[in-house]
Amino acid sequence: MEGQKKKSNHYVVVVVILILIIFAFAYNQWGKRFLPEFKGSSGDKFSKINYKVTEGDIQIGNKDAEVTIIEYYSYACDFCRSFHEDVYPLIIEDYVTKGKVRFVFRPFPPYELGQAVSCANEQDKFLEYHTYLFDNIENLEKAEDLGAFAREAGLDEGKFSECYNSEKYKKNTEDWYSQGMSDMAKAEIPQDKRGTPVFFINGEPLLGTQPYIKFIEIIENKLK
Repeated sequence: MEGQKKKSNHYVVVVVILILIIFAFAYNQWGKRFLPEFKGSSGDKFSKINYKVTEGDIQIGNKDAEVTIIEYYSYACDFCRSFHEDVYPLIIEDYVTKGKVRFVFRPFPPYELGQAVSCANEQDKFLEYHTYLFDNIENLEKAEDLGAFAREAGLDEGKFSECYNSEKYKKNTEDWYSQGMSDMAKAEIPQDKRGTPVFFINGEPLLGTQPYIKFIEIIENKLK
């Protein structure tokens, strides 16, 4: 009986070890497949693309600025949030407020979030809603919560809901995703590096979360 118990315990240990190995492998593969390259990617060379900013884009800054930064990002992306907390404010302070850079926002799916920030933009409250989404995305459980988010972010919830329910910006959000995937393909970015965030600075691609100095380097080069 004692021998059978030891044998049974041995099997349990083996099974647990196998499960841990499988989990570690799966986690590793998940990270490689879905997370953006945020370390070491600054040295990669990709192709510059032609770009166009449309009336449907959400943008801040001088429309005639010498430098245009287009960001493809996701509100569910931790690296995107890190950029908007640490680097984005510096770009705004040093370049956008001085008329040197225009910043264009193109959120990736879920499409509902793209529609929501577009409706916030109608009330000139894009940045307030944008920031609130990043700070509270883990509390978003269903599309109906977006109206409450609007209220908490200081928007007129009634106007927001009317805009959102009209789905007037649905095509815009779908176009941003299609354009983003097309731009990454044209830039010859490998499939396993097509994540968020990705930036196009006057058409020059920059992948993942990068230190501010990298943005300075590229922007200053474009301003020469």
